[in-house]
Order: sequence, then C-alpha cells, then structure tokens
Amino acid sequence: MPHLIFYRSLLLLLGISILAFGVVLSIHSHLGTAPISSVPYTFSYLVPLSVGTLTILMHALFIVIQMLLLGRNFQWFQWSQLFMGIIFGFLIDGILNLTASWSFEFYATRLFISLMSCVLTAIGVCLMVKANLILLAGDGLYIAFVKRFGFNLGNCKTVGDCILVSISILSSYLVLHEVVGVREGTIITALLVGSIIRMIKPYFDLIQLDPPLKSSSDLQQ
Repeated sequence: MPHLIFYRSLLLLLGISILAFGVVLSIHSHLGTAPISSVPYTFSYLVPLSVGTLTILMHALFIVIQMLLLGRNFQWFQWSQLFMGIIFGFLIDGILNLTASWSFEFYATRLFISLMSCVLTAIGVCLMVKANLILLAGDGLYIAFVKRFGFNLGNCKTVGDCILVSISILSSYLVLHEVVGVREGTIITALLVGSIIRMIKPYFDLIQLDPPLKSSSDLQQ
C-alpha cells in the first residue's frame, strides 16, 4: 500500500538522520568514532575532502565490491544503497556544519557524548531495520560475503570492523605519525551498540506498519 511505503520512508529518513547525528557526536567527543565511520573520519585528515564526501565514496566502493562478489546475482535495486549513502553523507556534513562550534573540554563530558552517540546509533539502526526498505552499503557488503561464501553474518561484521579500524590506524600513523579517529570510544561503540539495540528493539517492535490480520469472524461478516 502506498501509505505504508510512505510511513516506512519516514522511518527510514528519521533513522538515518539519527544515525548521522550519532556519528557527529562521536566525532565531537574526540574519543574515536564507530569502526564504520573511522575510515572517512581519518581520511578527512589525509585528503581535502569532508567526512560526508568520504562516506559517500566509501559507500560507492562497497557497492562495487558487492558487484564483484555477486556477479550476475547483483540486483539493480542494490544501487539504492548509493542513494542512501549520499543522503547519509550529506546529513553528516550538514550536522557537522551546524554543530561546528561545539567543544567539550572535560573528559567526563566527552565520555558522556561518546555514550550518547552509541544510544543514537542504536536508535537509528532500530528505526532503519523497522523501515525494512534499503540497507546501507556496509551492511549490504557483509550480506554479499554471506551469499557468496556462506560466512556467518556476525563474523563478517566483526572481521569487517577490524579491517576498517586497522586501515584507519595504519593510514593515519603512516601519514600523520599519530592515530586519528580510533580511541577508547571506538571500542565502547563496538561493545555497546549491539547490547543497546537488543535492549530497545522490543519497543520498536510495537510499531505496527503492516495492516493487522483480519480475524475469522471479520472474514465471515
């Protein structure tokens, strides 16, 4: 039904907006970003491109890798992941510009901001899962590995996160001679977000997007 697609689209847009805000909070905490955001953030120090632009380019690369992995099984609708990546990148840059004046000196405050980014990330993910329309390219890439090689999805995510963090650490250390974008906040995010999702997901399951099934008495009327 068209109105259900509309509601799902609103949930998707709300979810990706909250997710982008979570990324921005992790950046402002200066305690490290989530693994998936560590590469764009680190490379923003290495090349004259914004975090949002680099996020879009990373999503495009992920889609190309999906094409190589899946071959003829790559479906045309999977290109919608690029559309989501573009929206995500623009949202990150937009929110970063709006909050450019934000600065947190005390470690306790920065730690609180990092924890809040975990909460917002979990809420954003739950909303996007509930919308059930389009994946972000990172998730699409992990699913492509599952389809191609039969790997466990959880293991794929773990290995993928480790690879992304390693790329961030090595590239920043080789060029800047210091580690950028990966700190204790990265570990906190990796450990907490999944747990928070499991805690709050039942509340999002209460959101009904599909029409309720008619009872047998309704059908007989």
